[in-house]
Amino acid sequence: PKWSRQGRGMFPTMACRSALALLAMRHAAALVVCGVDVPHAKLSAASRALDGVAWPQSFPFGAEDLTPDWKGNDQMFYLMPKLVQHAGEQSRECLTQLYECTLPPSGTGEVLDLCSSWTSHYPKEWRAKRCVALGLNALELGLNPSKTEWLVQDLNRNPKLPFAKESFDCVTNSLSVDYLTSPLEVFSEMHRVLRPGGLACMAFTNRCFPTKVVPVWTRPFTEAHHASIVGSYFRFSEGEWEVGVADVSPDGWTGQRDPMVVVIGRKV
Repeated sequence: PKWSRQGRGMFPTMACRSALALLAMRHAAALVVCGVDVPHAKLSAASRALDGVAWPQSFPFGAEDLTPDWKGNDQMFYLMPKLVQHAGEQSRECLTQLYECTLPPSGTGEVLDLCSSWTSHYPKEWRAKRCVALGLNALELGLNPSKTEWLVQDLNRNPKLPFAKESFDCVTNSLSVDYLTSPLEVFSEMHRVLRPGGLACMAFTNRCFPTKVVPVWTRPFTEAHHASIVGSYFRFSEGEWEVGVADVSPDGWTGQRDPMVVVIGRKV
């Protein structure tokens, strides 16, 4: 139907235009995270999880929050290769698109993938000058097509990274940040090995090994809560970070698709 230019008929037109303008501004704001354009990012409770947060004076989680039910050797848990995917296909594609925005141009840069496996979810044809895959299973790491080198290390037993200061342009962790039992030590190490302005991308979905995930991750089990947990890891680790959240979940209702959220820290 046509709207009248006079009287009350103008109100729907003006209201629609205002609503569209507000939606456009909100959408545009959601496209830039830590200075990175992320065209497929969207506004959500998760993307807003760190907006105006009032942090406590000290790290809010203790040993009871970060000790999983599984208290054995992680290398025994991952002794047999797990050549499976840990997120739905659409969610994995959204993560790969995120990495297209945050990784150095192909053929350049040095990248460290923590808690790595047989896939880092990087773009298929992308290659770095140096890409270190650090994880728990040698066979999985050997199959990773993105790596130029690999290293077996249990970060829960030894969070110290064997790399010089300011060695990398980007650090990633695809779908395993919820298993870290010494997160502040690991995040401090990420800050140390990143070059100034370098990015740390911590991606997660709603799948996990229940006995391996840290208990605080489940209280409650929501993407917004998970983003706030990872945000606290950045906030209370050593070094200064600019931190933001990119919700790059595929379209659809929760339950129909796996979410995909990435908390990004830029080394200041």
